Amino acid sequence: MGRIGGGCLAVLGFVLTVSGCTANKFPSVERPKGQLEMRRPKADHQKRTLHLQPATAVQSQAGLEITIRHASPEDLDAFFDKKEIFGDLAGVNPYPDDTVVFYVKINNGSSRKISVDPNQFVLMDDINIQYSELSPDNLSAIYDSKASVWSFAKTTGDLAPGPYGTPLKVAGALGGSGGRKLHYLMKQVRLAPGMVHAGIAYDGYVAFPRPHPDAKKIRLLIANVKTDFNPADEPAVSMDFEFPFDLEAPSGS
Repeated sequence: MGRIGGGCLAVLGFVLTVSGCTANKFPSVERPKGQLEMRRPKADHQKRTLHLQPATAVQSQAGLEITIRHASPEDLDAFFDKKEIFGDLAGVNPYPDDTVVFYVKINNGSSRKISVDPNQFVLMDDINIQYSELSPDNLSAIYDSKASVWSFAKTTGDLAPGPYGTPLKVAGALGGSGGRKLHYLMKQVRLAPGMVHAGIAYDGYVAFPRPHPDAKKIRLLIANVKTDFNPADEPAVSMDFEFPFDLEAPSGS
């Protein structure tokens, strides 16, 4: 079983309190603009393998180093297959096919603590679509409702993805409590919001709706990384890190 990018993920869920069940109500959804104008792609869109270039990107700013690595379905399958980490839950990749997942490592080499919130992260493409980060609660609600991942995307341009992905399948392989187990697995490995103190390396996964097939380039924005906190814990500095990728989805893959 391989490590993703050669580094072993520190599994966050073992030191987090996990709230037991999936969301009891659906998250609020902002209706995308202009979805009737969007051409519907082929039905096999979500089955095609995405190739991002570069596969790994690193940026540094003010003593802070952030590494972004595309986590392919094959990488995720291998990672979630590790019994030494996941025990009896090993063998099931909880992320749906129509998502794109990134491994994020934050190395705080500064002398100050920082604050990170994945809810502020966004994915943007070259056809004016902006995609919101999908939290474990979002994904669990999608599983429960058999809805589309694309309902969670929003746009600042004239185009929007609309409901062009097929509804997600509930993962029956995990039995009757499968939804709760999927939620637990995703929460275990998510890059959770919070403080990262000086000298600490912190890592986890973030997920987004799969980009529209017409997109050729995407940008992952790690937004509002806050630092220089005063005695009242109010930040004086906010930093953004933008990672561009070329996007390929070759036919026949």
